[in-house]
Amino acid sequence: MDHIEKEIKVADVITRKLLVGEEISEQEEAALRGWLEESERHRAWFREYREKLPLGEFEEVVQISDVKEQWQKLDQLTKERKHIGWRKWSAYAAGVALLLSVGLWWGIQREKVEEPVTRMAVIEPGTAQAVLILNDGEKIALKDRDTLVNTKSSSINIQTGLVKYDVKPTESVEVEYNTIEVPRGGIYSLVLSDGTKVFLNSDSRLKYPVTFNGEDRRVELSGEAFFEVVSDSLHPFIVHTRDMETHVLGTTFDIQAYPDELTTKTTLLTGRVLVSVNHLSLTETLKPGLQASWTKGTDKITVKKVNVATQALWRDGIIMLDDDELDDVMRMLARWYNVTYKFKGDRSVKHTFTGKIDRNEDLESVLKTLTLLGGPKFEIRGTVVYIL
Repeated sequence: MDHIEKEIKVADVITRKLLVGEEISEQEEAALRGWLEESERHRAWFREYREKLPLGEFEEVVQISDVKEQWQKLDQLTKERKHIGWRKWSAYAAGVALLLSVGLWWGIQREKVEEPVTRMAVIEPGTAQAVLILNDGEKIALKDRDTLVNTKSSSINIQTGLVKYDVKPTESVEVEYNTIEVPRGGIYSLVLSDGTKVFLNSDSRLKYPVTFNGEDRRVELSGEAFFEVVSDSLHPFIVHTRDMETHVLGTTFDIQAYPDELTTKTTLLTGRVLVSVNHLSLTETLKPGLQASWTKGTDKITVKKVNVATQALWRDGIIMLDDDELDDVMRMLARWYNVTYKFKGDRSVKHTFTGKIDRNEDLESVLKTLTLLGGPKFEIRGTVVYIL
């Protein structure tokens, strides 16, 4: 495929993807991605194309009849290419590539019922950010910085997106506690003094001892976290949340316990855990592949099988939806993109979603995905998402 043919094919892919709303193949997606990576000129043209065409700013520049006529001429020139100059042919073809892409879109748009186009604010996905609160109350903002903090009992190695503890020998029996708070629009991870790894989702808080000196290793969680617990049969690891406790020896699991959610969930990937409801004599032992959930006001723990391969993908920016309701999805997005949402349409209409969301995309792209999955339309104004 020569240069001009490539430009024409890319123009066609862009038109179908951005303006017609047609789903393109993985091969076409890869070709478009490669074309955008070739030069800043391509990326600038793509941005201008995406911004101007939905507003109809090329209405007077081209009509679909132009494309048909010019394409027929190009087809004839292609057949005679051996008898004409390459420069003449390529210049003509480049012009048709633009006419083709714009004309195809405009011809299709003329056949549609005109609808007002809402320009959405661009809201970027979350980043690695958190606040570390030391035992004496000192707060350290954790963003794009690498530093070492020394306390009486430990050295705290702070890297971008990660906090790691190195315990110092000490004779003190006083237990020091640190707290890490991840705001809305943030994500962070840390390694506790025993080597246990913790990945914290947005709008989450973990309180933990700098050194585990007692009979157990107890931490307190609000929000969502994924744990990779170092095995220690003599010192069980306990995660305390507002409504439940999870007891483990050495395992990997995810806990979701947000204050604004009625249900607390523990999902086991490997090992074995015991979950219990605070202030109630309810317990369940989980094996890998099971999820325990308790909803406030109920008298039982619900246990079900889940696809564990999808449960912790949020660490990599992927959210798998499985018949999730609109309110549940919007609360999750509100935490990650640090926005609020309001209903302007009929709230009684039920929407459920099954599919994949890429949290590394901007919010507008994610909302468009939800609409394609059968959801309502959305409008972003400032940091508020309106559900139409």
